Amino acid sequence: MSSLINSAMSGLSAAQQLLNSTANNISSYTIAGYNRQVTVISEAQNTFNGNSWYGNGAIVDGVQRQYDALIDNQLRNASAKSSAQSAHYTQLSAIDKQMTLDGGTLNDGVDSFFDTLQNVVNNAADPAARQAVMSQAAALTNQFTATQTMLDQQQRDINAQLQSTVSTINGYSQQIATLNQRIAQMSQSGDTPNNLLDQRDQLVRELNDQVGVNVATQDGSLTVSIANGFTLVSGSHSYALEAMPSNADPDQLTIGYHDKLAGQVELPEKLVNSGKMGGILAFRHDELNSLQNRLGQLTLAFTSAINSVQEQGYDLNGQQGEALFSVGTPSVKQNQLNTGTATLSAQFTDAQQVQASDYQLVYQQGSWQVTRLSDNSVIPADISTSADGTTLSFDGLSVSVSGTPADHDRYLLQPVRQITDQFALQTSDPNKLAAAEDLSGESDNRNMQKMLDVQSQKWVGGSQTFSQAWRSAVSVVGTQTQSYGNAMNVSENIITQLTARQQAVSGVNLDEEYANLTQYQQYYIANTQVLNTASALFDALISVRS
Repeated sequence: MSSLINSAMSGLSAAQQLLNSTANNISSYTIAGYNRQVTVISEAQNTFNGNSWYGNGAIVDGVQRQYDALIDNQLRNASAKSSAQSAHYTQLSAIDKQMTLDGGTLNDGVDSFFDTLQNVVNNAADPAARQAVMSQAAALTNQFTATQTMLDQQQRDINAQLQSTVSTINGYSQQIATLNQRIAQMSQSGDTPNNLLDQRDQLVRELNDQVGVNVATQDGSLTVSIANGFTLVSGSHSYALEAMPSNADPDQLTIGYHDKLAGQVELPEKLVNSGKMGGILAFRHDELNSLQNRLGQLTLAFTSAINSVQEQGYDLNGQQGEALFSVGTPSVKQNQLNTGTATLSAQFTDAQQVQASDYQLVYQQGSWQVTRLSDNSVIPADISTSADGTTLSFDGLSVSVSGTPADHDRYLLQPVRQITDQFALQTSDPNKLAAAEDLSGESDNRNMQKMLDVQSQKWVGGSQTFSQAWRSAVSVVGTQTQSYGNAMNVSENIITQLTARQQAVSGVNLDEEYANLTQYQQYYIANTQVLNTASALFDALISVRS
């Protein structure tokens, strides 16, 4: 009789646990990161009686999370890639919209400027035609500088986003480390804290969307690192990232960490290639920096072309033409880790040969190495020395070195990155427009015709006209925007498929849980009937004996 009662009681206990886990699944259906839980029951140890083994009901072994680490890892990798593409696309699309505004592009402004020159060619003595040139020149400088301002703001936004992303990453890392500690403490008693495991996995997913991570499990704790091997979480310890000024270019923030001995240490940006942070860094490196350089190259070519012709002619006052436009000068930035005393300065020598690129200059083993960063090619430089120092000449540039460099000192040369900020019209007086080739009279338009002709000449990098140069830049941005948009769609489809696989294992299906609820309810009732039967039999025995 006791075995009958014990079996029924074990069944009641098992049924209650099954009902509890089912109810928990249903109530947790909408919780992000929740993994379906299943109560595991098994047969109790049998008892040998006489010449046979008899069952003793069921026992509850525990509650298991339905979790597949392989699928979760695949989904995490796909999500990090998608986050990078999404961040990249968001930045690109914002620039693409600004660059393709109807009637407001730089090409529209340049074309309008040359249209007004044509009017002066047609009638060099017409004051209205001359005034139109000066008015359009002023409007054109505003278009150039507004474009530069927009790109500069994008750079500042990138810095702000990096700071915000680093703060978010550090917050997630600290929370994961805390959960590692709590899970380790609770697991010592043999319990599996499924809810804490779910919370930790969800935090890893959210961290992974910020910066792609690698995850390893050891003794129940997670070790989380980013792609270059820097550890964010190890056991109960978290290690903070920092957004810090780049050693090469202090105007741009980069990613690193603080070392007790070495101080601030930069991480190679090219290795942070996934998650939101990877997308932001890739956009800055691949498109934003390049676009600023292409704008600067166009500004320099346009200024040099117009000024060279203007200075050859004569204005209405009979004076030699003066430059219409002014523009900024090249910038050389010293790496913060340099130990020598050398300082570098640069100037333009041939505007048509200047490239849309930054350069890295490295002094090593007694000589200078120049790398053009747009294509990462080492280029030859003509080097001359004098009492004043050393001069390096390449790509339409002249770089003067004074002082003594130390071995491995580095410098970042940015010939055109910021020169459009200083692009300005030098005069608003239409009488100073040098339309004449000589002093033959106010109707002389020969020099103005030369100025008009530069529109079709390949002044930009020696290979493109003004319109071709900027149209090419706009096309690159548009193509990249479309490419990343398409890549996002592909990634979203992959994530949808992987999510479906993950949910098939870990997700809660309400129809399935409702069916289980009905089944376990019947299981519970059946065991109560066994108890009722055992009670009736017991009462009958008592009645017989009495």
